[in-house]
Amino acid sequence: MTAFRSISLRNWRQFAAVSIDFHPRLTVITGSNGAGKSTILNICSQHFGYSRPYLSTPRRRKGGGVTYDPGHYSKTVDMILDLDDDEDFDGDDDYGLYYPKVQDDDQVEESFANSGDFTQVGYITYDNDVMGEIGFNGREIQSYGLQINNQQSVVGVPIGSHRSISNYQPVQGLSLQLVTIAHAYNAFWSEQVNRLNGGHSPYSPLYRMKETLIAMAAFGEGNSHLEKNAELVSVFNGFTEILRKVLPRDIGFQKIVVRIPDIILKTRSGEFIVDASSGGITAIIEIAWQLYLFSLSNDTFAVTMDEPENHLHPSMQRSILASLLDAFPQAQFIVATHSPFIVSAVEDSAVYALRYAGSVGKSGFPRRGPRKVRSLVLDQTKKAGNASEILREVLGVAVTMPDWATKRLETIVADFEGAAINAKTLKSLRARLSAAGFAEYYPEALAKVVGEK
Repeated sequence: MTAFRSISLRNWRQFAAVSIDFHPRLTVITGSNGAGKSTILNICSQHFGYSRPYLSTPRRRKGGGVTYDPGHYSKTVDMILDLDDDEDFDGDDDYGLYYPKVQDDDQVEESFANSGDFTQVGYITYDNDVMGEIGFNGREIQSYGLQINNQQSVVGVPIGSHRSISNYQPVQGLSLQLVTIAHAYNAFWSEQVNRLNGGHSPYSPLYRMKETLIAMAAFGEGNSHLEKNAELVSVFNGFTEILRKVLPRDIGFQKIVVRIPDIILKTRSGEFIVDASSGGITAIIEIAWQLYLFSLSNDTFAVTMDEPENHLHPSMQRSILASLLDAFPQAQFIVATHSPFIVSAVEDSAVYALRYAGSVGKSGFPRRGPRKVRSLVLDQTKKAGNASEILREVLGVAVTMPDWATKRLETIVADFEGAAINAKTLKSLRARLSAAGFAEYYPEALAKVVGEK
């Protein structure tokens, strides 16, 4: 099966120059809201048959009337970003961040040559060395979809950012169709798509999962009158093994038990019906079920995930991607996130930040021209700062320390300004931090004290 190798977008919507090389197993894309993470996921998900239209911006004509701007512009990246005046964009920095090399102008203009009504805004490459041109047809269009010329076949699963909210629904009946993998997957996926598109159905995705598991348990084991179906038993038991890998270890999951009309999760801490699970546990179970059913029919596949951290405790955010990689070794994951725990969860991965660039005045507004997005690579192997420093640089927020704690820490550090660095000083610093409840921030405080010398 074909996999994604890279994607580049240029001079379109919020993108100035974005270049991402997809990791064979896990690529993580982070950045602020509106930076374009979901757009990149949508371009990949388009290969799976799931796409959304893009809306142009209406603008008034000087002579009257309205025109629609699809967001393509022709200025070069350097003109738009004024990079010569932006100290942040000197190629790399102390945080292990560097900027992918953008093709020189001659190469870019040649590869982005437009023909007819087709406007090229990027390209995507595949692991079979084929390149597809990304663009759209038309000029003044109110709504449009992206077209990928020379698009290759990539099978995969799109997982959106919104998790379904389900009311308790006991299973009322069983369908013989649900004992096939294809029907089981389609029943679950159709409910997901229905909700994503704003539709209504009397059944939730979780209900479809329960319905299928009960049908497999009922028709799989067999009895004196019903022939055993070993495949259904294998699928049922296989999902149990998947849950052992992806559910948090502290839950102590043991197995699935069918007590009609419900599915019971048996754990070391007790038994409870799957409907009574927390939002985070339910989200993991539904993701695992969808990927598991899909994996049964596909040797390799891609997965796009938007904000997998939703509903998850930070400890679960740290482990979810590693668990999914372990459970589905044949999958290529492409993930968009705001969570620092997701960003740093897996060492062997590619991590990119989408960041607005351009000269900014004291007012916070750009000095010249619009602010546009470029891609940055977070090099996990050579980062010189801790996770908090890196994500503060990328996202512009102190992601692991609240403002009040930052100010308190700065006050403590200021008291040690000018002090000699010796065992007594370090012991005193640690004691002050512990008394204030900041013992875990000792490395940050020590770095600040040493940095002042």
